[in-house]
Formats: sequence, C-alpha cells, structure tokens
Amino acid sequence: MIIALLVMLPTLTHAQIVINYISISIYSNNQTFTQLINITNNRLIIPIYQFCSGGGNMDFIAYLDPLSNLGITSVSLVLYNGTFITVPVNYSPKYVSMNINCSLPVYGVYLGLGGYQPYPPEALVIPGSNMTYTLTQGSQNITIPTVPGFNYLFSLIRIISILPASVSIGSYLTVPINTEYSSINIGSISTYARITTYVTYSSNIQVTANGTTYVIVTPYYYVPINNLQNMILPATSQPMIMLTGAPWINYSISNCTVINPGIPEITPWTEYLLYDPKCTVNMSIKQITISFVGESLQELQCNNVFLVTQDGATMNLVSNVTINPIYNRELYLVINGMKTIPIILSSIPTQSITIHVPLITRRDISTKDLLGNSVNTVLYINDNGTLTLFTNNTCIYPGDYDVYALMNGELMNLGIESITQGSSLSIPVFLNYTINVVLPQECPGLNLELVVKYGDERYVTPLLGSNEQVSIKDALAGNYAQVELLGNGTLLYQYALLINNESSNEATITLSPHIINFVPIDLLGSELPTAVLNVGNLYYVGPGKYCVPTNSTVGMVIYGNDIYIVNVTKNNLYVRIWTLGPLGIKTLLIIFVLLTLLVLIMGILRGLEGGKDGSGDYVIIK
Repeated sequence: MIIALLVMLPTLTHAQIVINYISISIYSNNQTFTQLINITNNRLIIPIYQFCSGGGNMDFIAYLDPLSNLGITSVSLVLYNGTFITVPVNYSPKYVSMNINCSLPVYGVYLGLGGYQPYPPEALVIPGSNMTYTLTQGSQNITIPTVPGFNYLFSLIRIISILPASVSIGSYLTVPINTEYSSINIGSISTYARITTYVTYSSNIQVTANGTTYVIVTPYYYVPINNLQNMILPATSQPMIMLTGAPWINYSISNCTVINPGIPEITPWTEYLLYDPKCTVNMSIKQITISFVGESLQELQCNNVFLVTQDGATMNLVSNVTINPIYNRELYLVINGMKTIPIILSSIPTQSITIHVPLITRRDISTKDLLGNSVNTVLYINDNGTLTLFTNNTCIYPGDYDVYALMNGELMNLGIESITQGSSLSIPVFLNYTINVVLPQECPGLNLELVVKYGDERYVTPLLGSNEQVSIKDALAGNYAQVELLGNGTLLYQYALLINNESSNEATITLSPHIINFVPIDLLGSELPTAVLNVGNLYYVGPGKYCVPTNSTVGMVIYGNDIYIVNVTKNNLYVRIWTLGPLGIKTLLIIFVLLTLLVLIMGILRGLEGGKDGSGDYVIIK
C-alpha cells in the first residue's frame, strides 16, 4: 500500500492532506494482485509486464471512489517501444476494466487523470434520442443536447466505416468498448464495414473521417434518486435505476428487477434496475477504517492529538479510527486545541486506508552518549514554559524544539534541537566511564578499599595493588565522581573527579594519602617499639611509615598510661617519651656496672699506693 505524503513544519497552519487513492487489481494465471496507489499527478503508468510474461491473457481493473472529484480521463496500453495503443475497455471516469492480450509486447497501462464530478449512490437513468451523422471527408463536431432536470451521464457512439475508410475520434473521456467487422447493406448494396462502439463522457465530440462513415450517438442522462419528486420524465424514455455502488455501501432492494441494459458500468459495484414505482431501495453505509502512521510509517498512538470529523465528532488519534464515508470527507488534526492539518478524503475506493501524517514520536529519534553509543533517556519538550513528556504516545511536528533530558535524576537542557524522522540527539553522558586509580605508595598494616560515589551509586572494590579500575554507568559530563581511599574503614584520601565533556570516556587519578614517618623515642633517644600512634580510628604500633587521613591535624601517641597529643600534619613525627624504654634501662645498667668497676679500680689503685708506704697488708674487696 502506498500512503499519502506531505511536508509539515511545526507551525500552527499546515498544508492539507488530500487522499486520492486508486485501486488496482490484476488477475493473471489464477492469481490476484491488488495495490492501492496514491495519485500525485495527472499521469499514471502501471507496469504489468511481470504479470504477462507467461503469455495468454490477463485482466486489469482500476477504479476510484465514485464520490471523489477525480476521474480517469483516458486509458491506453504502453508497449516496450514506448508506443501507446488503444484497446477496447469497459470504461467510466471512475472505473476501467480491460482484458489484455499478453502476446503483445506490453509494458504497462497508461491512465490519464483529471478532475471529474462525483456520482450519486442512486440515480434514475434515461436514454436520450439517437443522433445520426454521415461523413465522407472532414470533421464533425457533435454537442450532446441537455435535458431539463437531468445531468449528462455518457453517450454510446456507434461508428460504421465503409472500408477502406478511416475514422478518428477525440480521446478525452472517450474510449472504444468494442470493434467488429461485418457486411452491411446500404440500400441494395452489400459492403464490408468496420463497426466500432465508443463510450464518451464528454459532451462535446469531434469525429474525423476519411471515407464514408456513419455516426450514431445515443446519450444517457441521470438524476439523483433523492431529486425524483415532481420529476417529469420524457414520454419516450425507458427509465432505469442505477445503483452506483461503493465498497462501503450495501443495498437491499424490494419489488425490483435487475436488468442488463448493455451499457457501461460506472463502478465495479454498479447495478441497473428496471424502473418501477413499486421498487424500493434501501442503502446502508459501512464505516471505513483509517490507520494513521507517522514519519517512521509506524502506527500512531497520540494522546495529545485529536481528530475532529466533519460532523463535529472528536476522537483520539489512535492507530485506527472509523468514520462514515458519506458524511465525513473532511477531517482535522487538532494539537493543543488548535486545528492544524485538514485531511480531505477525496478518493477512498476501499473499506480501509492508511494516512501518513507528519508527526514524530519518541521512537522516531535516537539518543546517543558522547561516544555515539545508544543511551536510553527520558525526554521533555519545553512548550512555552511547560515541560511535556515526550513518549511514544506523544506526537509533535518535525522542527526545532527546546529539549530536556532526564538522566540519573538530573534534568539537563540540551538546548534547541532539530527533531525530524531519524534524528539523533547527543546526550552529555558516557554510557560507561572508566576511572584508572594509581596508588604510588603503600599503606602497610591496612586493608585498603577503593570507593567511588556517583549519584545514588556506590562502587566498592578492594585495592590490592598499586592500580585499580572502576567503571561507572551513565556518567554525565560536568558532574563529579567522588573517589575515596579507605583504610580499615577510615577515609584516608578523597578526590572529586570532574567528568569532562570530551571524546574520552576514561580518566586517571593518583591517590596521595598523607604518609607520616613515626619515630617514638625515650629520654635517651632510643626507639620505643610499643608506642602506639592513634589517628582517628587508626592505630599503629611502633616506629614506621604510616598512612593517615589527609584531613587529620592531630593524633595521639600512647605509651603505657601516658598519652601525648601530637601534630600529624607534617611528614615526620618525632616524639620523645618521658620514660626509659627497654634499651634505655639496659644502657643505664651498663653505665652503672661501668661506674662500679671504675670505682673499684680507683680504690685498688689507692690501696696499692698505701701499701708501699705502710705495713704492706692486702686489701680485700668483698
């Protein structure tokens, strides 16, 4: 099915949509092929060669809506060499039916199209008086006379050409419906003639002859059934009832006789009834179904768009709506309470049609992150200060809009964006953002954890070495990710990482916690291996290099029952404890022994000196 195409812009008034469908049916090799074609110009060539490749014959049917203002003005076959040839057809401006001989090098069927009046569903038809003309050379202009109170329907033109005479007739609204060759008697002379019957819907006919030619014109007239009141019929008329028909009309008849008057059918559904005042015809109208599709050719479900019919009914623009084709030939799309697009249903020769309207839904556009990856986000359209949620059930015209995106609970203004079918909006976000973390120095004695906070998400991973990677999802450019280094659950270091609006979806940061060289000593300068450094919830025993929170300024050194408040902002922490450590006591004992030995030695030396001058007794040292 081919649907109507129209061009729209996001303004209050838009070009109307005119639906002019023609239905094509092809019957070939016991198969039926149908197509609904939108008429966009006054010439239509329908290729049929693919259905004629097997030889034999095929049937071709084309018809319009009888209530349309469009008509088929001419019909012919198109050969492969580009030649147009005329063949007998059943023809009316609303309906063409022909049997095609596939032995011809046929490419397609040509249909000329133009404006033509609609036909009523029911009409009274009467034939007019025959008009006869004789031509030998030249042209004859024939004007069909009018009948008061009646409309001209068509004329049957019977042209008898005495061979080898040749005849041509104007092709506008005129086609041959039959050709035969026969012997005829003219007076007492029998001669061979070509007899061609034409049907014309033109009230002016021009016949050009070269040789003896007889022209017999029989006009037909009609009047809508609803205008029969006080109708005066010509005395010589043989009236009949024409039920024009349509795919959405049902007739029920009573006390009527169906006849075959041997005249063309106006539509594929046309029936002729013998006129009888007792004949009654009841007509019922079936609703037609209209499917609406958007720019993506998908069915629309527009909660913010309404359809107003000609009789004033209002319906939601959902995928399918049903209307009465007799009373509702004009529809309007209404957005935000304003009529924006008129839809004219000119030719709808079927019970269901599809209308393409230039509306965009959320599914018609894509959203990408900064690296071009598809990302799912909620979109809003700023409509004069009111944010309207843009969903698959919300429809807008293609154009420029102030667009907002909602990601991770944050509403971002994307600015003015051009929204058309297949548009891609760039969202300042990374679907996956990788943080490379480097810890150049060790933190002994601690179980290290790396914590990354972004929005409501919290990523925790053990830091076992000097490098680690953390990936966060849906990272918005311009936002910050909080990177924390924990030791035994205590915050050692934190870093606010700005997610840049660049082409890279990764960043590298170096964690630099505060490292203290802790040296506790006693009064003699000896290190105290049991002294404890306490900073926050961290406790370190003995001298060493330790990681402490960067935001800490003071700590405690604990030795026994003594507590010393220390400044931990510097890199080196030397603390002298008013005590003697194990090494200090040992040192004092050594000094005491050495002093005692020194005293003894000095005493001995004095004793020896006294012995020389005295009695010479031994000094006993106990």
